[in-house]
Amino acid sequence: MEMHVLLRLLQLSDTAFPIGAFAHSSGLEAFAEAGNLKSAEDLKRLTCTYLDSLATSDCVALRAVYEARSLEEVLKVDQLLSATKLPCELRFASTAIGGRFLVIVAALGIKGLVLDNYNRLVHSSGAPGNFAVGYGIAAPALGIGVEEALLSYLYTSASSLVTAGQKLIPLGGSVAQRALYDLGRKIARVMEKTKEIVVDDMYAFAPEVDIRSMLHERQRVRLYIS
Repeated sequence: MEMHVLLRLLQLSDTAFPIGAFAHSSGLEAFAEAGNLKSAEDLKRLTCTYLDSLATSDCVALRAVYEARSLEEVLKVDQLLSATKLPCELRFASTAIGGRFLVIVAALGIKGLVLDNYNRLVHSSGAPGNFAVGYGIAAPALGIGVEEALLSYLYTSASSLVTAGQKLIPLGGSVAQRALYDLGRKIARVMEKTKEIVVDDMYAFAPEVDIRSMLHERQRVRLYIS
């Protein structure tokens, strides 16, 4: 990978990239409320559950739109991905982060015919604007390969969950980073799993996550939007 492309990839996956992911726990807060998130081991176990779900949904969508040649193809994938997200909060988190991601990408001057048209459609409420879809369209415009884009997306997702869990448990910085480090092998296995599912068959099977996310919608005191 050329150095300038690597720098772009590092910027996209940096936790300082201002897409608002810090405001979402993706249901982890409800796990903490129920007493199921008390340690670094709990955090790693739950993050693995999330990653398995992403392997058959978000990552399948990202891979599909990376190679899309028309806006119609992208819109179909975007809608199918939304259909895999049963809880309202998870759908909202994906589209809120995705919409913000597209705004920042445009501000950086990143151009592409499909990317530009999709961005306009999302911000005129003509498409859901899921984060994985925006990521998959922006990656080729930046010269980033699809495997590298998937790895970055999974790492960013895991990092966001670990950061949320660190606050909720709470954990020290070194313990949280060790948890993220240990998840590296899981991310590598999930990468391989993304190749097994075609876009029309993508799904997200994580009933425990769905239930906790639904309960979080009614939680009276919350630190996170989702």
